[in-house]
Amino acid sequence: MKRLFSLLRSLLSGLRGKLTLTYTLVTVLALLALEMFLFFSAFLISSLTNTDLRDYLTDVIYYLYPDAQEYLQPGQEDLQGLQAWLEQVHARGYASVEPQYAFDSPAALIVQSEPMYVLSPDGVVLAQSPAGRDSRVGQHYNLADIPGGSDLFRHALEGGYDSMKLASITAERNYLMAVPVMQGDRSSEVVGVILLTIRRPPSMLLQVLPTMLGWVLATGIILLMLVAPFGALFGFIMSRGLTTRLNRLASAVDAWSEGDFGPRPVDRSKDEIGYLSMRMRNMAERVQNLLQTQQQLAMIEERNRLARDLHDTVKQQTFATLMQVRAARNLIGQDPEAARQRLEEAESLIKTSQQDLGLIIAELRPAALDGQGLAGALRDYLDTWNRHSRILGTLNVVNERALPLDLEQTLYRVAQEALSNVARHSRASSVTVRLAYEPDKVCLSVIDNGVGFDPAEHSSGYGLQSMRERLSAAGGYLTIEGEAGEGTVLKAVVPVKTRSFKDDRANHSPAGR
Repeated sequence: MKRLFSLLRSLLSGLRGKLTLTYTLVTVLALLALEMFLFFSAFLISSLTNTDLRDYLTDVIYYLYPDAQEYLQPGQEDLQGLQAWLEQVHARGYASVEPQYAFDSPAALIVQSEPMYVLSPDGVVLAQSPAGRDSRVGQHYNLADIPGGSDLFRHALEGGYDSMKLASITAERNYLMAVPVMQGDRSSEVVGVILLTIRRPPSMLLQVLPTMLGWVLATGIILLMLVAPFGALFGFIMSRGLTTRLNRLASAVDAWSEGDFGPRPVDRSKDEIGYLSMRMRNMAERVQNLLQTQQQLAMIEERNRLARDLHDTVKQQTFATLMQVRAARNLIGQDPEAARQRLEEAESLIKTSQQDLGLIIAELRPAALDGQGLAGALRDYLDTWNRHSRILGTLNVVNERALPLDLEQTLYRVAQEALSNVARHSRASSVTVRLAYEPDKVCLSVIDNGVGFDPAEHSSGYGLQSMRERLSAAGGYLTIEGEAGEGTVLKAVVPVKTRSFKDDRANHSPAGR
């Protein structure tokens, strides 16, 4: 049973299962609603075309007078039999037969707390139930004591079976009836009048409601067994195309999330899913164009930076080396010692050029962020940077944790630019890189013991401007503290949203590509 429930739960958890269930329920409920509409329509028509109260009262007349007629034939009166019959009817409590079908008039109930009488045409009590010390048998019944009693008795003596004239409403909202008993057919002489009180008829709706509910329940079960398979089959077929179209969109979105904008959902339908597919294609084209533009701008920016670095370092040093070599060539025949000094200076310049080229090559190497994170990548970069710059660099990490890949790349590039400036301009012997992870931000500090500078006078350099632009794009900022001869402290701060970045890093890891 648990396995069955688990299977049903898995089927209904998907869109196809939900649509299939919806089609099935709509089919069954629509048929039930139609059935109830027809049922209530039949009930309404029956109520409008059937005079319920008249039929209810008329049933009393046709139920009672034939039996009483046998005991009141002139010259053959059987008052004892009449008394026994009246007591039997009163004890039974019914003044008409049970209904034959749901829309028939209900059985008339006798108010047994009120006595029943059979009166002669001159108003003498012939029989009474219940009989007892208050029996009026043989006495004249004063109909004037009963509201409307005289009129009822007069209409009964006139003959005919117009039930609306032979009944009147009592104070308890019941009906007092005077039933005429004819000697023969309806045109014959009245030989007696039955006087009784019956209860008001129950609501027709209450009468048929149990039958209606049973009918609806039974037909609902039958419809569920017979129609539900067709509804389920129809829902399964109709939902198949819908889920297929949605799966195409989901596959395209999955590919886009991995950076592959080749898959484009194609849906020729004119409905909402087709419109969504068209908008997604347009979005993919725009995002792809934006990424290409961004990559081109990044390449241009990196190319300009590389050209500036090569111009400011290697080109100038190569030119200076060339001048030293030429001077040595001119002096080698006249002053060998001076020529040797020129060559030593050229050698020193070549070593410096080699060091600067090593730093530039190290910056051009791809950052190993995917496998080890920001701290590990900085540690590897510092090892390479130490060898090329001949400056002692150390890394301190506090409360290390995962970061979004774009923030790690931003901080990594800022650290590269800062260390490049230290190697070229600071003349420092040591540098400390401090990476502090705080709950809502990350702080990267680069501290050197070099000659320092006044940040106010050198705030517009290309390197500092590049770092500020990178941090600003990530929502962060850059601060610089330093004085001439006191070293420099560069601090980069970027905010971090409190969320998990495992999925983000997994999507950019080698295994996730």
